[in-house]
Amino acid sequence: MQRIWVVVLSVWAMLAIVAVLAWSSHPMVSLPTSAAQTMVVKGHGGKQRLVVLKAPIHATTATSAAVNR
Repeated sequence: MQRIWVVVLSVWAMLAIVAVLAWSSHPMVSLPTSAAQTMVVKGHGGKQRLVVLKAPIHATTATSAAVNR
């Protein structure tokens, strides 16, 4: 019976540690979404049109040096 209580207490202690770590960690900050840009373009006959440009989110990373040929 003593082993059962040891197991129960150790599980509760582990859950308490995980809960403290979860509550003390900072939430992840999401990247801002790309806002659409609007542009006024002159079409045929000088008529102005409103164009919405959507830029995809694109990140580049440099994992190695660029090769110059």
